[in-house]
Amino acid sequence: MLDSVLPEDFDAHVFLRDYWQKKPLLIRAGSVSFLDLIEPEELAGLACEEGVESRLVQVNEALDTWTLRQGPFTEEDFLSLPESHYSLLVQAVDQWVDDVAALLSDFAFIPSWRIDDVMISYATDQGNVGPHFDYYDVFLIQGMGQKRWQIGDLCNSMTERSDNSGLRLLKNFVAREEWIVNPGDILYVPPGFAHYGVAIGNSMTYSVGFRAPAVADILSGVLDDALDGLTEDQRYTDVCARLPVHPGEITADVVQHLQDVIRAQMLDPQRIRQWFGRTMTTPKYPLQDHETGEDSHVHNEDCDHDHDADDHEHIVINNATDLKVAISKGAGVYKVPGARIAYAMADGNVECYADGECHVCDLRLLTLLQALATSGKVDEIDRAVIEAAIEDAEALALIMTLYEGGSLVIG
Repeated sequence: MLDSVLPEDFDAHVFLRDYWQKKPLLIRAGSVSFLDLIEPEELAGLACEEGVESRLVQVNEALDTWTLRQGPFTEEDFLSLPESHYSLLVQAVDQWVDDVAALLSDFAFIPSWRIDDVMISYATDQGNVGPHFDYYDVFLIQGMGQKRWQIGDLCNSMTERSDNSGLRLLKNFVAREEWIVNPGDILYVPPGFAHYGVAIGNSMTYSVGFRAPAVADILSGVLDDALDGLTEDQRYTDVCARLPVHPGEITADVVQHLQDVIRAQMLDPQRIRQWFGRTMTTPKYPLQDHETGEDSHVHNEDCDHDHDADDHEHIVINNATDLKVAISKGAGVYKVPGARIAYAMADGNVECYADGECHVCDLRLLTLLQALATSGKVDEIDRAVIEAAIEDAEALALIMTLYEGGSLVIG
């Protein structure tokens, strides 16, 4: 496992000030020696799994026509592919491979709840997914091989795109910058910037993407949340009944009253905070069941695969007492691969958001929540923090709740 994929001279403060969501940046590997964290055959094996989002994109020799196929795939699908001009893309590989999940710890200078997943693409010579833009930030880490990256103009919803292939590719891509990247190089692309990467020989790319919900989705989400809390009894009432100047006029004070009613429902800080916390921690893909004995390591050969036995000894835990005994005897607490945990300070308390659920906690649990919310955490949660937590009834209950909810595994 790499200590860090970022070079030693990378300055997070400078990056956030000058580049984050402003302009692209190529970060050369320097002395960092990057070794792939998964083999192409293992990636193909994942692409055969039900519940794993995967795509195959083929391009013609002229690099102007693309075809898209959605997984899961079969061994025959891969055997029928040509030697070049295709790409295999697999989403959320960090949920399946611990070393890939560990990459996320390098990006702790961005809030962990912003991180979406790590997509890995394997491309044969000239393979690519066409010129496009995304609505989110992405770090493109080069694995094996080389890739030619071109950066174009800043785009938006009005930019002309073609949806013939299902890829929503740019119709008039013009390259403004171009680089050839080598293993360990990282290209950062802010939202909206056109980019186009073509493999030079066989190539792998690790894409760290970030969540960026549309404002329309935020508004509709908060509104739906507000509506869920209303009853038929809550209706319009006249604030100040008096003789009207004219019976047909809707007066300014009526409009002001409506504004106040809407504002009270839509702009309630607690409602916004809790909706956002639940939404940003809701997993995009199902978490692995910690009861199954399957772990997050893959050992696949094309589509013939089998999960090894769980690294963590299976322990039967039926209640908080069992949990405390297990930890006291040396069992560790681990986050389930893909589990999303964040927290927010809230009116003298602290709210824990775990995989779409909100748990209101006392402030004394803050240290525990900070340990749980660390991004890219694949090792045992800080043992000193956990040992202190199990001596606190509320903290122990929270760990038990997160265990029962599938966010934590004990082993």
